[in-house]
Amino acid sequence: MRMFRLALQQQPPFIVRRYPYRDRQRMRDALGPDLARTVTMRADDTPPPETEIGRIFEGSRNIHKLRHYLPIYQGALTQTKRMLEIGVDRGGSLQMWRKYLPDATIVGIDISPKAAQHSAPARDIHVRIGDQTDTRFLQSVLDEFGPFDTVLDDGGHTAKQMIGSFQYLFPRLKPGGVYIVEDVCANYWKMYRDQPESFIDFTKWLMDAMHAPYVETTTVFQFMEGHPKRVKELEVPFAATIIDRIEVLDSVVVVHRAEEPKKLSRAVFR
Repeated sequence: MRMFRLALQQQPPFIVRRYPYRDRQRMRDALGPDLARTVTMRADDTPPPETEIGRIFEGSRNIHKLRHYLPIYQGALTQTKRMLEIGVDRGGSLQMWRKYLPDATIVGIDISPKAAQHSAPARDIHVRIGDQTDTRFLQSVLDEFGPFDTVLDDGGHTAKQMIGSFQYLFPRLKPGGVYIVEDVCANYWKMYRDQPESFIDFTKWLMDAMHAPYVETTTVFQFMEGHPKRVKELEVPFAATIIDRIEVLDSVVVVHRAEEPKKLSRAVFR
């Protein structure tokens, strides 16, 4: 996390329109009276739980994270061999990943030329400078170091950056890989809403894409084994065949890519 530093555009206009979150009341209305009733959340100053990544984090410098991210990482990075981190900033997280994932190739990208100083090829840490929404730049990183089995977006935190990077990198993620977008809490802060659609909104479209076969059908019999109405094939978005599951946590969205292309669901009646 780079203290939610705003990534400046390279070409004018340098100031873009910002879109505030306007759905507070719609959210409360949708929740209903019991779930929407007002309660108080309080700060938590209890000692964090002892974990391997937590111990590494406590000994790290030049890094800024919400504490509850650490167990999320520990659960998501179990198979990481090649990791791409979007957003290098002061280089602290690269050092944390090096310690936590001692055998992995760690690649970081950043828009700031200063981040290049954190590249350490002898330690299998590599930094490349470019814009996370520049698909030609992203492809050059993939050509050099990919395919990645883990992508962690801790970049500029604007909706355009989060969505644009995901749209290009997730289809090119190694099968069975994981894509983590952190700090989606910034979606609710006006200075990072550079377009009406946030990554939270985009996540809803990913969820719809997962269910595309049901959008194209009308009854469970079309998935029923041995039923005369069972469909043999359907045209769906590519996303429907590669998204295994989506985890939505506080300020983090984790999207898992399927190990192999998914097939239509099968229903059975016993």
